[in-house]
Amino acid sequence: MQKELYERYSGRFYALGLRYSDDEETARDILAEGFIKVFENIGKYNGSGSFEGWMTTIFLRTAIKFHRKKMLRKRLIVPLENDEYASRNTIVEQIDIRDALIAALRGLDKRERTVFNLVAIEGYSLSEAGEEMGMPEASAKTLYYRARQMLQKQLNQSLGRTYIKD
Repeated sequence: MQKELYERYSGRFYALGLRYSDDEETARDILAEGFIKVFENIGKYNGSGSFEGWMTTIFLRTAIKFHRKKMLRKRLIVPLENDEYASRNTIVEQIDIRDALIAALRGLDKRERTVFNLVAIEGYSLSEAGEEMGMPEASAKTLYYRARQMLQKQLNQSLGRTYIKD
């Protein structure tokens, strides 16, 4: 049944992915992740509204999630004080930036890193992150801002530039 569902709707949802992405690879990722979510949650479909509409909602949310992640990566990697630098950024410099960011993230304690990832990477609100972590929103907010400050400090030390917007 999953194969039939995929064969019937993959073209439509691949096209949806292309509308929300800049390249075919990302559209394929949206398609794959969307179908995984459909298959995992098919038991939750309650019959109200069309099944295709239900699936479309899942694929739209998946595409938006990919878009948010892409925008976040741009914000984290592009230096703020000199936009011309970004256009001259070599592959080696981009790898250095990515490695510095990964090292900085690994330097956070587990709770800070988890809250930061939920909010900054996954697009959760602070209240949703707190709920997911089983803590008050105020605690999630404190952990998130502490993580941001620590990341800013670490990246500034490692790279000598400001990489995260306030």
